[in-house]
Formats: sequence, structure tokens, C-alpha cells
Amino acid sequence: MVTNSEKTNWKAVFTFYILACLWSWPFFWWRDVNRESWLALDLPRFIKIWLVMWGPGVGALACFLLYKNHKRAITFQGTSLWRGIVFFTLIPISLALWNKDPKILLTGLLGFVSILGEELGWRGFLQDALKTRSDWSKAVIIGVLWEIWHFTNRTANNELFQAIKLVCIWMVLTTVLSFIAIKLTKRNQSLMVAITLHTAVNAGFEFPNGPQALLSCLPFWALLLWRWPVQNKVDESLILRLTP
Repeated sequence: MVTNSEKTNWKAVFTFYILACLWSWPFFWWRDVNRESWLALDLPRFIKIWLVMWGPGVGALACFLLYKNHKRAITFQGTSLWRGIVFFTLIPISLALWNKDPKILLTGLLGFVSILGEELGWRGFLQDALKTRSDWSKAVIIGVLWEIWHFTNRTANNELFQAIKLVCIWMVLTTVLSFIAIKLTKRNQSLMVAITLHTAVNAGFEFPNGPQALLSCLPFWALLLWRWPVQNKVDESLILRLTP
């Protein structure tokens, strides 16, 4: 029998999602529909990206404050902070080596902040908020909400049928990625692993030699995951200190 304390707090889930969309959707609309105005905005490109992508992070931070009974399992600390840092940094290092471009290391740092804005919400809050549901149920809910949050990505410049087709395809992809993230973080409880998975998918599309760089990371990721310590419960004092 599921007790009240073990039930999904749908109010917290809806509050998080509404806040995430309220923050990001105006920026999505501005970027994709009023393109000239967006390009004319005199801000560094990475700041513009952060403005769009930090909606889930803002929603998560607000819900951490609003819902004091929300129990966090997925944290920066996880069960090994140094492994999480190494896990992520393998991507920018590998991309920089494959492309012989050390500036990619800075791009990786800026990209980390961008992806953190999303993953703090999808994994850092929402995955824990849905913890009483099955892994596939969690993955479907997160995957669907994740794609809808993208708002104008697939809809702004496409005909209706094409937009619907693309949204459905991406819902499947975000659901599969969410399921993989759930499985990978279940044992190590590390937000860094989810951030790395998300970054790896983006890098594979966005960087020259991206697929090759990611393939070269696989043996090291496998070794880190194999050697990652398992812990059923993260020390709550660490969670409080490391909560962003």
C-alpha cells in the first residue's frame, strides 16, 4: 500500500513545469519567431542560450524552496563527486583533441552551464518527484514534458503535419534518453552523469568529429560506471551543502 508520503506530489510537478515554461517559452518564441530581433539583442551568444535553457533550472530551484518535503536523490555529489567531474570533462577534452582546437574546452564549460539549466530540472527535480512510478512511466512523462517544453524548436518554421511528425519523433527520443538517464543515475545518483548524457547527444550533432570523440569516451565511461560506488542513501547534509 502506498502511503501519502510515498505518493507523487502532482502539485509540485505541475508547479515545476509551469515555472519552467513561463521562463523559457517567451525566449523560445523570441528566438524562433522574431529572429531578427533576437539576433539584434546585444548579448553574448552563450548568455542568450542560458536564458532559453534555464527554465527547468529556475523551476527546480523554486520548487526546492516551495516544497520542503521534496526528497532529493539525484545531486551533484551523487556517490562520487570526482567521478562525476571526470565523467563530464572527458567530452570536451576528447572533442578538443579530435578537432585540435583547445577553445572547445571553454565551449565545454559554457555548455555545461547550459545543460545544467535543463538537467537540474528534468533529472535534479522531476525524476525524484516521480520516484514512486516505474522507470518507463517516469521516462514517458519526462520525455513528453521535455519535448513540449521546447515549444518552437520543431513548430516555428514547419508546416503543421511536418511539425507534428517532428514533435512525435523527438518525444520518442527524449523518452528513450530519459529512460537511459534514469537507469544510469539509479545507482550513482549523480546529476553529472545525466548532464554528460545530454551533452553527448548535443555534441554528436553540433561538433565536427563529434561521433568519433564520443566513441573514444565510451571505454572510460564504462570503466567509471563499473567502478562507481553504490549507495542507497546520500548523506542529507551533503545534499544540503551541494544543492545549487
